[in-house]
Amino acid sequence: MLLADAQGLCAFARFCDPNGQVWNQVERADNNEARAMFVRQVNDCPAGRLTAWERRTRHPVEAALPISIGLVEDPQQHCSGPIWLRGGIPVIAADGFDYEVRNRVTLCRCGRSDNKPFCDGTHAAINFKA
Repeated sequence: MLLADAQGLCAFARFCDPNGQVWNQVERADNNEARAMFVRQVNDCPAGRLTAWERRTRHPVEAALPISIGLVEDPQQHCSGPIWLRGGIPVIAADGFDYEVRNRVTLCRCGRSDNKPFCDGTHAAINFKA
């Protein structure tokens, strides 16, 4: 397995950490049990920062998600997180710029991200509540 990391899309949702940081697991992903945990953890990243790739075929290992829009809430940090787009919803800027269409992406909801329109985790630092 390979791991692609689009760090600029990180929303600090912490889904990459529950079983030890996912970056530490990629080397053990040849084992079936470790592989399943690795792929699940990568695909739980709402921002789409992380993508698992099959080393042999060079294809992503990611289930197609139904088109949907949700809100991420962070009870552990006691704050409201980003808007969560799933299933390849296009994001187009006010000036007409088309962002890369992705299966998973999070958009800033607090208005304070330095990476707008994407979430950069600032909501946690400012304790944003919607």
